Amino acid sequence: DPSDFSLGDGNNFNPQATLDFFNQKSGTNRITGSVYGDLKFAKHFTFHTSFGGEFSQGDVRGYTPVYTATLKQRNLVSALNIEKNETRNWIVENTVTYDNKIGDHSIKVLAGQSAQRNKFYKITGSAQGVPNNSEGDLYLALGNTGTRNVVDEGTLNTSLSYFGRVNYGYKNKYLLTATLRADASSVFYGNELWGYFPSVGAGWVISKEEFMQNQNIFSNLKLRGSWGKIGNSVVPINPSVLTINQGAYLTAIFGNQPYTGASVSSIVPPTIGWETGIGTDIGLEAGLFKDRLSLEVDYYDKKTKDAIFAIPILTSLGTSSASIIGNQATFQNTGFEFSVNWRDNISKNLSYSIGGNFSSNDNKVLSVSTGANPIYAGGAASTGGGLATRTVLGQPIGQFYGYQVAGIFQSDAEVQASSQKINTRPGDFKYVDQNNDKVIDGKDKIPLGNPNPKYTYGINTNWVFKQFDLTLDFQGVAKVDIYNANIGLRFGNENFSKDFFDNRWHGAGTSNAYPSAGIGGGNNYLPNSFYVESGSYFRIRNLQLGYTIASSLVDKWGIKKVRAYVNAQNPYTSFKYKGFSPEVGGSPTNAGIDANVYPLYATYNFGLNVTF
Repeated sequence: DPSDFSLGDGNNFNPQATLDFFNQKSGTNRITGSVYGDLKFAKHFTFHTSFGGEFSQGDVRGYTPVYTATLKQRNLVSALNIEKNETRNWIVENTVTYDNKIGDHSIKVLAGQSAQRNKFYKITGSAQGVPNNSEGDLYLALGNTGTRNVVDEGTLNTSLSYFGRVNYGYKNKYLLTATLRADASSVFYGNELWGYFPSVGAGWVISKEEFMQNQNIFSNLKLRGSWGKIGNSVVPINPSVLTINQGAYLTAIFGNQPYTGASVSSIVPPTIGWETGIGTDIGLEAGLFKDRLSLEVDYYDKKTKDAIFAIPILTSLGTSSASIIGNQATFQNTGFEFSVNWRDNISKNLSYSIGGNFSSNDNKVLSVSTGANPIYAGGAASTGGGLATRTVLGQPIGQFYGYQVAGIFQSDAEVQASSQKINTRPGDFKYVDQNNDKVIDGKDKIPLGNPNPKYTYGINTNWVFKQFDLTLDFQGVAKVDIYNANIGLRFGNENFSKDFFDNRWHGAGTSNAYPSAGIGGGNNYLPNSFYVESGSYFRIRNLQLGYTIASSLVDKWGIKKVRAYVNAQNPYTSFKYKGFSPEVGGSPTNAGIDANVYPLYATYNFGLNVTF
């Protein structure tokens, strides 16, 4: 029993007891499939039609018996929970293609239509006091009448698209592609239902020009460029529906009669339109030394216009949700992408290929719905509700924002001589008074880091020696920051990492970098530079060694090929971040905040491929 030890009372559970009294059964039946047909007519035309769908049915039954395991882990009334869910998704597409070549001219024209529907429904029932003498007792009707409860919920969205594309080529040397899409989605409403997304791309195969025919350096050289728009309709379902809360705490008594009250749960945005990505790309492709060396360089400029996400609202408005969804900002990503690959045969028994890619990205906010006022977000339990990110014009989206730590208070005298006497004691963070007004407040906050990666890179290699093959893939990210909210997250007296425990302040002179074990109290949990760490890492993403048995040994059994292999996924990751994993996701204004990221894990497996 954890209560037998003075370890705090925040997460006081014995995991074995949790397992012993866990009684849940779940199952899902799913059918997925697709069918298509092609009809060729009038020599150069093809009509293509396809239909696909996913249909599933799920059941979950959970039962909690009456038990007493530890002081904290006990249940005095049995409870039964039953869930039924179903998914009904389908998509249908129809296209007509005209494909012809006239002399040196080639042309391909496609026109099409698609429709899609995604539906999910779930109903959940619960009751207390259900007996469990046998499987035949686990029904809600056998529970206490007053405790029975049923809740249903679901999502339904549909979309409709019309699209066209033209591909034109002259002597396979001058290439042109133009597309136009018209998409409608039921998640929008009013005049914002439809979005229109054109694009155009051009290519010039320089290596096919006459002046390139007498050189032996480039086997392929191509210059290309493109511009286009894409739309994003992945938004919370039914944002236009005003929802209310009718909890028991809203009941009022008038004349000894109860009247159920209601409270608005969330504010409906006045309108939501398509989030649009507008991108420009210029690239160069090259093949050298008979295509043994291939290169690709790209410059891109992508603007995400009217990005859809939630921003905080005043709690004085009285809603249970402290945010509103809408088209909140326009931001830009610009950068370069570079890839190179070399492949060669050293001998008839040894061949290899080595490839690499590198990209550089800059993120900047171009406009926000709040004008010159920042959008603050990034609140977590470890920040005491303090907002750790700021989205403001001219800066990266979701930039970390807070106080700069100058050290640790070593004594009461040092505290009294500082600008932050209130709610401060020795062992607490010492914040920089940025404006020298002798007061530590919101005016002293500064940018602390960027959760958007600056550099990403990868290396892939493949080696073949006789019947052996070896694949090695590496991947990494550099110049990115993480807000390690786990450090300040307290469950009681628990949740101290060994690094923090060994380096914590525990008396004058013991540390000027790490605070005391009281990090979760006072002003220590406020967003500050101590929690911001580098998220750079280098990883062996995949390692695979295989051996192919000579065909002469298996031909007599009618087998064409047998290959055995061992494989390791993510076997090694190098990073300085003090959390469990340097890969921390999140929404645009909450990215990079680590409050509960699951630890990294590696997967090792072996297999056998047999081809008949």
